[in-house]
Amino acid sequence: MPSFLTASWACLLGLSADLAIAECPPPNPAPPSIPLAELRAGQYNVGLDNVLAIAQRPLRQRWNNAGGGAAGAAAVDAYLKQRPVPVVLGPNVQLHLVDNHHRTSAIRTLREELGAPFPDYVYYYVIADLSAHEGPAFWAKLIEGGPVLDEECNPVGDLRHQYLWPYDRGVLQDPNVNPPPMIPGLRDDVLRSISANARFVNGFRDFEDDETPTPDFVFFFQEFYWANFLRDRVFLQGANWEARGGNPGAQQIFTPAPGETVEQATKRLVASAALTCRGSDAMTLPGWACAADVLADGNVNGEDLGLVLAAWGTVESERYNLPTTDINRDGQVDGIDLGLILSNWGPCAAP
Repeated sequence: MPSFLTASWACLLGLSADLAIAECPPPNPAPPSIPLAELRAGQYNVGLDNVLAIAQRPLRQRWNNAGGGAAGAAAVDAYLKQRPVPVVLGPNVQLHLVDNHHRTSAIRTLREELGAPFPDYVYYYVIADLSAHEGPAFWAKLIEGGPVLDEECNPVGDLRHQYLWPYDRGVLQDPNVNPPPMIPGLRDDVLRSISANARFVNGFRDFEDDETPTPDFVFFFQEFYWANFLRDRVFLQGANWEARGGNPGAQQIFTPAPGETVEQATKRLVASAALTCRGSDAMTLPGWACAADVLADGNVNGEDLGLVLAAWGTVESERYNLPTTDINRDGQVDGIDLGLILSNWGPCAAP
């Protein structure tokens, strides 16, 4: 395997000017593949809810459109071949996944559901050869990671991304003692899904769309930072969160109201979590947005004003898809929120 990172391969991991992952085509029309059972993860957890709701969707669609069976497997295989995953070569010829853990988990869960011949492998490309390092030195190299690249495959300042997230449901791990699992062993962390959903409703800035990232930000693991933050702050009873990384001792305990489904209660929790992410105690986290920055883009401006005016007078249950319009978190969008927009006009600043 190559021990260097060519420019075209680097672009596969590169980031465009606004730090969205670049769409550089792979240089190899026939990339190698590896069974999921032989590929080691670069983290301990995934957000299973989002794997099932989002990451499975394009795979299932291709399988179903082709009618399943051999034709469905061929359609999924073609899709995966066009989207090889980045890996690091470690000692003993072990491959370590760097990104796309949700996609690989989607493959695994669909294989478990549908059985053969649904694929149980991924195609890959090597971004770094660290096989000369062993033991603690190797794991340290994975945590050190590599540079973030722009659309021309040039380093973006001092910005780096780790190749390993060494936490299991918020608990720091020693990979020398407890290394990350092979892909089939990835465990669900429900707070990983909650943090992602809080981002979707503007709880914090998405660094894939941010033009001025924090230099020491770890690109691939933004939502894990927020998962750890929210773990002590929100918990849903009656949804088996105790077994999925949730903390029954969290500050806010949610329970489904009479006649409310778990899904509806979760949506209510996510709206509250998005507002919790705006607190001053989250200022050091990557992507923190000040309270008046409704859109979570780093600026308080006319767009935020327009969103507040559009939500004017709505009741709380109608704002689950945009909870951040309630800037002062009093349950209503009114003149107080408008005043906070005007008094904080300009670049988002700490309180």
